[in-house]
Amino acid sequence: MCDSRKMNGTKYVLSGGIALGLKDEIIASSPLGSCIAFVAYDTNTKIGGMAHAMLPDISPKGNSNKYVVNAISNLLNLMKEAGVLIDNVHVCLVGCANVLQRKDDTIAKSMCKSVEQATKDKKVKIRAKSLGGVLRRSVSIDINTGKVYLSIGDGENKMFCDFNDYTDVH
Repeated sequence: MCDSRKMNGTKYVLSGGIALGLKDEIIASSPLGSCIAFVAYDTNTKIGGMAHAMLPDISPKGNSNKYVVNAISNLLNLMKEAGVLIDNVHVCLVGCANVLQRKDDTIAKSMCKSVEQATKDKKVKIRAKSLGGVLRRSVSIDINTGKVYLSIGDGENKMFCDFNDYTDVH
């Protein structure tokens, strides 16, 4: 069920994919436009994961990780199977940009609304979010340290969230 590619020790999560990360792994998204990266981490077990969804709500046919609700549910189920208590999961949300800058674009807004509702329904805590605007983003998490790195547009990769530091709550 994990849809990722490993290159140079990093798992890359492609559109419609999810990946679980254990010790000594880095998980990174492919570039995010209107897509959303749901980055989840448990500081107790040091297990994390990422879902890269491209469509809002739930799949009308089957269980596709392309849809926000399915991707989040499937990632959290993988984390549970690995020994994570969902009450201990914190998340970062990244994406939902209108990169084509269409005045009538509703997909980015629908994605934001869908992921925030799914996060609320699953009762996981949002630690940080970088949503909206018109610039693409990329995000990664170092499973060992619990640190999340973010780049926006052509900007450099900067630390965005440290799941182990509760003073950084955005």
